[in-house]
Amino acid sequence: MKENRIVRTIAGAAVFAAVLAAGPAPAKADPRSYVWTYEYMTVREGRAELEYYSTTEVPDTAAPETSAWKHQVELEYGLTARTDIAMYQNFKQNNTPASKTFSYDGMKLRLRHRLAEKGELPVDTLLYAEYVRSTDLSAQGALEAKLVLAKDLGRLNLAYNQVAEFPLEKVSAAEHRFSAAAGWKFSEIFKAGLEATGDYKADAYHAGPTVHLRARDMKVWANLGYLAGLNGDSKDAQTRLIVGVPF
Repeated sequence: MKENRIVRTIAGAAVFAAVLAAGPAPAKADPRSYVWTYEYMTVREGRAELEYYSTTEVPDTAAPETSAWKHQVELEYGLTARTDIAMYQNFKQNNTPASKTFSYDGMKLRLRHRLAEKGELPVDTLLYAEYVRSTDLSAQGALEAKLVLAKDLGRLNLAYNQVAEFPLEKVSAAEHRFSAAAGWKFSEIFKAGLEATGDYKADAYHAGPTVHLRARDMKVWANLGYLAGLNGDSKDAQTRLIVGVPF
């Protein structure tokens, strides 16, 4: 019962934000094309965007009763023409044959900065820094840094993220990951692409398709992606839905 109330509260907040965004004032958006890979973009100065993430992870598709469902609510705001800030609130549900538990899973605070306008550099470069704090207050949290590289070649977009996460208790225990994507812009309202991710420490690698849909009035957009595990140490399947509402 408690879990259902929390889920309804999150859904209600998302609907409320969508109603606000549907007002008469025009909303300019820079929607993402992918779900695991960041592109070369920041929220426009003085604008804000609310995003909702829903991620499902199934370690073994032969035992689908064991899974994790992660929910994330993000509020972004454009500080300058090339810098934005965001706050995340995270929730998680773990399902096993013996139990189903839903809990608050901590917060994140993020800054992004584009080094130049798109196309001014040989490869568009964005710097990303994030502070991650779990509900375990005995831990100091972690810092995550991303180097985002991207390039547009006509309708084709290429993006690569190199990621390092540093636990503040022991910076030398950093974890290193990557994500990469290639996408094709069919129209202003539809894009499709492929994404790949890798975790060097866990020796886990995944790949799969991503699709992007955008409302004609540009007031809401949605991305849906699927990843399949490529080796024995990877999760068998992952899906992610992101819905964005600019205002």
